[in-house]
Amino acid sequence: MEVWGISGTVNDDDDMLLGDSDSRTTPSKGFWFRYSKLLAKYPLPVFIVLIAVTGACGATAFFAYDRPAFDDPTRGFEARGVEIINRMITGRHLPTDYRLSFNPSFPSFLGDIKDLLPHVPSDYEQSESSVSGYDSYPQGTQDTDTGVTLGRSEPLRTTRQPDIMPYRKFCLFDETYVNINRMVFIPVKGNTLFTVQGMQSMCTLQKKMLRTFATSEDRWYLNTTYNEDYNCENTWSILNAVTLINNKTSCDEITEDDILNFAHLLQDCVSFYEQGLLTCDKTKSDCSQDEVPDKCLSNDLVGNVFHYLTPKSFVNEVKDNTFKLKSTMLFLYVHWSQKWDFYMDVFEKNTVTDGVTEVAAMQFFVKFDLFSVYLESDALFVGLGTALAILIIIWYTGSLFVTVMTILNMGMSLIVSYFVYKVIFQLPFFPFVNILAIILLIGIGADDTFVFMDIWKKAKAELPGKDRTVVLQETIRHAAVTMFVTSFTTGAALYANMISSIIAIKCFAVFAGTAIMANFAFTITWLPVVVVMDDWCNEHWFGWWKMCLKQIKSSWRPLSKVSDKFATKYVPLFVFKLRYLWIVLFALLGAGGAYLIFVSPGLELPTQTDFPVFNSDHPMEQYDQVYKKEYDFEQDKVDMLPYIVAFGAIPVDDRGTWDPNQKSTKNVTLDKTFDVSDPKSQQWLLDFCSEVRKQPFVNKNHDVFCFIEVVKYHMERPCSENLYSIVPDMCCNQSAFPYPKSQFKICAPIVCAEFMGCAGTSGDPFNIPYGPLYSGENNTIAAFSILATSTYKDGPDYNDMHEFWTTADTWTSSQVQKAPPGMKSGWFITFGWYQVQFYALQSGLATGAAESMGISLAIAAVVLFLTTRNFLISLYAIISVSGTVFVTIGSLVLLGWQLNITECVILSIAVGLSVDFTIHYGVAYRIAPVTDRKGRSEFALKTLGSAIMVAALSTFSAGAMMMPAQVLSYSQLGIFMMLVMSTSWVYANLFFLPLCRTMGPSRNIAQIPMPKCNSCTRGTDTVVASIDNDYVHGNNCPGDAIYTPDSENLLENVEMDTPGTLQFNSLVVAF
Repeated sequence: MEVWGISGTVNDDDDMLLGDSDSRTTPSKGFWFRYSKLLAKYPLPVFIVLIAVTGACGATAFFAYDRPAFDDPTRGFEARGVEIINRMITGRHLPTDYRLSFNPSFPSFLGDIKDLLPHVPSDYEQSESSVSGYDSYPQGTQDTDTGVTLGRSEPLRTTRQPDIMPYRKFCLFDETYVNINRMVFIPVKGNTLFTVQGMQSMCTLQKKMLRTFATSEDRWYLNTTYNEDYNCENTWSILNAVTLINNKTSCDEITEDDILNFAHLLQDCVSFYEQGLLTCDKTKSDCSQDEVPDKCLSNDLVGNVFHYLTPKSFVNEVKDNTFKLKSTMLFLYVHWSQKWDFYMDVFEKNTVTDGVTEVAAMQFFVKFDLFSVYLESDALFVGLGTALAILIIIWYTGSLFVTVMTILNMGMSLIVSYFVYKVIFQLPFFPFVNILAIILLIGIGADDTFVFMDIWKKAKAELPGKDRTVVLQETIRHAAVTMFVTSFTTGAALYANMISSIIAIKCFAVFAGTAIMANFAFTITWLPVVVVMDDWCNEHWFGWWKMCLKQIKSSWRPLSKVSDKFATKYVPLFVFKLRYLWIVLFALLGAGGAYLIFVSPGLELPTQTDFPVFNSDHPMEQYDQVYKKEYDFEQDKVDMLPYIVAFGAIPVDDRGTWDPNQKSTKNVTLDKTFDVSDPKSQQWLLDFCSEVRKQPFVNKNHDVFCFIEVVKYHMERPCSENLYSIVPDMCCNQSAFPYPKSQFKICAPIVCAEFMGCAGTSGDPFNIPYGPLYSGENNTIAAFSILATSTYKDGPDYNDMHEFWTTADTWTSSQVQKAPPGMKSGWFITFGWYQVQFYALQSGLATGAAESMGISLAIAAVVLFLTTRNFLISLYAIISVSGTVFVTIGSLVLLGWQLNITECVILSIAVGLSVDFTIHYGVAYRIAPVTDRKGRSEFALKTLGSAIMVAALSTFSAGAMMMPAQVLSYSQLGIFMMLVMSTSWVYANLFFLPLCRTMGPSRNIAQIPMPKCNSCTRGTDTVVASIDNDYVHGNNCPGDAIYTPDSENLLENVEMDTPGTLQFNSLVVAF
């Protein structure tokens, strides 16, 4: 009969007898039969329903919710829900909580004296008691909750002296409408820049850049603003310095004598720069320039050359009289509204080089703007990879319709995943890394299509003339197991990353894992319908397409015969004859990969807060990752880390762990048990402050600010020394310490307010206050903090920060555990320019990657065991998968990968992609129609070798097409896809199969038995039951398998332990 345009006979009376008269029957009431019958009879309605449901999901998700925006690709690259961040947020909010104040409200019986008392600094005011050595936080855009801005470069600062000779100044200052752009010149052929040729080359290129940006309006922005209003040069480089020193009017006039004169000046002044006298703050007492020659101080020229224009190594070159000068900085003032146009006109369209020097790096503050452009343009390479995968799918399936529908299947999977992500899970943030799931689906979707079509073709060949329901039933029943196992393993490996503390990785885990499972759902619903429709169309409409493909393939027949002979004869010989060599070799390679990952050199953590978004050879990445650390002015913000201990507040971050845009309420959770007024608390706190000074991580050259010591000192002073003797008998001449609780509650606020020694602000970039905070409700001390300076420098180095954090936190926690009940809420925190948040990110990457990899391997092992129900096969498979993962990641270590966000996301799918081929071979070995290890191994290779090779080739090719991309995520994913596919294929063929051939289980060794036929019920027929070895021994349930003469062709050259007729279906063996 014909239903919805698809004709086919469904004979409910005989219920599809499979094969000839000797074959067994297929049940008519099993789940797979009823499901296949539905799809075969009503393919078009199912097709339309799936399209409609997917369209509804997409419309709901895209129009009812905010669409993704990738204006900042690093958004979400932060840790949440970890103790470090909880403490940081609480420490930031202590002075901003409206319930707390630095100014106490005095008891009414003391009268209205608040206005008479000296002012105590509140919130973010800088007090005179600030700790020396901490600079105020530079202006710039900051997160309102954390004060953190990752990946930003601060405007330059300098101290200017009165002009000695008139010239246009080197203006390094911050204006809200100015970005001081930077470019790095290097010699092309490895020569020094400190020559006439090098100077003139840079002069020519500098003028060429300005001429390129040539409109009159642009010229106004470049010149008038600075030259007339501020008398500043629009560009400043070492060329300006040489020109001014020698009283020249243009850099074109520089001669050899000019350079020699400039070199002598640098040599005369370099020692003063090393002492810090040329760049120090002249307002401070330690900056004495009396002995510095005027020529070294004139207009800060020499200091600026060393500090801003030349790398740190140039100081030693000047001292050694070598003057190599391998790079130099050029500063260019461009109005903020023109910076994008200037970059696009000068650099995007031109190569800034003349063969002598070139611009190798730059910072134009348009990195993320440019990323948005490249993200779209580099999508071409993703498209090329997809197109190549499509060609391979067409070649393998022989159907253009199936191929197009397969690509549509991947798109529908992404739409449904996005719907679940936005609507079901209600996750508001969609990070950039989520789009990497597209490439993942290309590989997995193609692999599933190969599996399904391979089994479909075998089913049609073995069941000639049978109804499509029968063919579809056998295809789905036997393809579902391997597709489910590979999809579930990959999805589980992705979901395992939800344990990460990093927002972007957690979001990617949910989206990509859901996309993989949605792809599996469509593969067993959408793909069967598509195949049935394609089969009907080929019979009635497009038979000519098949004939054309047949003619094309016939021209390849000689090559095909050679490849078939190679695959069936020489490959098994190569794999199994040298099996002992392969086992030893790849075991050693796996151990070597593990050594590279876990021992030396190991996966390095990121050391730069500027996250890379382009390939390392891009000029903007060259500046951030290479040249930025070579110049002193970029290190101005490095200082000693503070050591802070806070009491009275419970560290809580109320922003949630899934959305980086979620803001905090800024209300601190106070500890209700906190009581510093208790005499035991007073004594413990005084002893604690004394112990802090003795710790090796505390800088002995800086004081420890502990308010209890200030209270004790002033209460011991004679009452005559008090400025305002309000309660002289209670708050002065008190030698007995600790004080009674009632006395402390009254005197501590008065003493602190009167003498201004208890509270202040740290002066560090976060301006964290120290000292007591008073509750507005009852005027008691609700919280306070102790401040000291550590011996550790602020910086992005993970090992130094980790050592400081663990040492200080461990000691502080051990001391707080000994504290009285009212002081148990103390905790340690530190702040710095490179931010605790960056350290928390590094820690999350370091622990999260290893944990997710371990969980993924454990899940893979469980799935393998449940699938094969054989301990030895599962063990060998997980060893093979582990070797694949170790060699893949170890290779990436040798390639110099750092464990950054994108790399961590990519590595999170390593286990999922590594397990597919091994699972295919493991299932085939398990269900082989023979019982000896030799026959099983050879059977698995001959049956699946070609399909696995094509699947690996399609994903490898898609990755290769992405290599030229400028976007780092694209190119890195391409490298990873090529590496993991090749390594996975090699380990599956040259390690797992030789291992099974040598030590694999024969008969039912290490096998977990399943119920026999008398426990089989058609209503609960399962895929797992279909691969039990009971088939081999004739214990299978009726109708579970068929035997045809074609099945024997698959067993050529396979030896059997036990003679007899095999009651086994080649379809079952396929996957």
